Amino acid sequence: MYRNPRVLVLGIDALLIMLGFGIVAPSMSYYLIALEGGLTQPPGPGYIVPPEVVAEFSLILGVMMAAFMGTRTLLARYWGGASDTHGRKPIIMIGLAGYVLLLILFGLSQNWIQMLAVRAFQGVVSAMVWPTAEAALMDIVGPLRRGEGMGLYMVLSNIGFVLGPGVGGLLYNYCRDFLLLPVPDVFRVPYFIGALITLPAVLVTAIILRETAPGKIEADSKKRELLQAPSSEVHTAKVINPSTDEDEMTPKRQKMIYVLYVMSAFNGVAMGLGQPIFQLFLMSRITTDIGLIGLVISGAGAVGLLFSVPAGRYSDKKGRKGLAVWGAVGARASLAVLPLTTDLVQTSAIWIGQSAAMSASQPAMRAIQADIVPWNLRGKLFGTIQAFFNAGATFGPIVGGALFAYFSLILIPLGPLVIDGIVVPFWLASILGIIGAFLIWKYVDETRPVEIVKADIDEIVADAT
Repeated sequence: MYRNPRVLVLGIDALLIMLGFGIVAPSMSYYLIALEGGLTQPPGPGYIVPPEVVAEFSLILGVMMAAFMGTRTLLARYWGGASDTHGRKPIIMIGLAGYVLLLILFGLSQNWIQMLAVRAFQGVVSAMVWPTAEAALMDIVGPLRRGEGMGLYMVLSNIGFVLGPGVGGLLYNYCRDFLLLPVPDVFRVPYFIGALITLPAVLVTAIILRETAPGKIEADSKKRELLQAPSSEVHTAKVINPSTDEDEMTPKRQKMIYVLYVMSAFNGVAMGLGQPIFQLFLMSRITTDIGLIGLVISGAGAVGLLFSVPAGRYSDKKGRKGLAVWGAVGARASLAVLPLTTDLVQTSAIWIGQSAAMSASQPAMRAIQADIVPWNLRGKLFGTIQAFFNAGATFGPIVGGALFAYFSLILIPLGPLVIDGIVVPFWLASILGIIGAFLIWKYVDETRPVEIVKADIDEIVADAT
């Protein structure tokens, strides 16, 4: 699997996309405020954006993020279903080319309305790439190594997001201190660099990726390759979930898919709440040093890298459900503690813990989804799961922005204590995420497909298609 060029090209696509996006992530909210006249000078060390200014633009930032998730919600199921029938490769390639073009347009934006339009179209291309690429990955690696395969995919993806914010922060500092660019031009350069970084993904995908969609490949041929032993020696497997890789939709499987839909919606709201308010919290309470913010995000992602592949491998061997649930609970509990931090060191420590817990949970969670969803419906139902997540993530930023605008400027008495109202959106996001984890624990069965009893083989099957 680690030498399979098709697995690697999907991971490289994710790496380059996340690197391009990560470069602009630390400064995006500042760019919005600068375009609307809320900043008159490039922010730097010792300069805190006034809380009332942050509160004024928090709802607009939420709406902008909601626009991205809204279009992704509407189209994720459609593009996933289209990839089942018409092929995964062309949809992925069109989406990648769209990422490049839209990053350029983002850097040319003149006001928040134009930023909003670009973000909405970014949701369209995101709906084309992510569920389709994950479906293609699950097609290739097969049922025995889904957790590890998703862990590898997430490592490559996270490498991009680990490097991106740090590079973006340094790039911003260079544009501010050496090029002496004024606002808002100082924020435009990372978008153009991000477009250049993402462009190679289109080229390597066109050259290397082959088709894996069930509409293009016979299911019987795929199953024969899964069952074919790479040596003459016999190995046996004890089946734990005999329906894991069948194509029919059983009532039990359908019920678990419905639970995944609801869980995804709760997680989407939690993520949609948490992502914008974290940036707003940093700039209004901790620091506006974009270089430091980039390093915090990169450092948290770097720690998460250490967990993805081992967690995925563990889920393949020992079980997926416990890791998926308790990792998610740990990540959401960390989010609840985050607004209680008072300096960059504390904030960094909690955010690193959150990243580690989420990185441990996600490979197992994605593998559960792949185990439950039939192969012939994988693109469509992966898209539907993404659509429910995106629907929640569309609603979340609007609510989060509105809650931040109100509660960040007040204090709340809590018995003998008085707490900062900024905790409200963070705690709401934490509770909703824990509810999503509870649904998986309560209503979804363990899905690890096989337990190897005897396996004396020279080589592992590395490509299930």
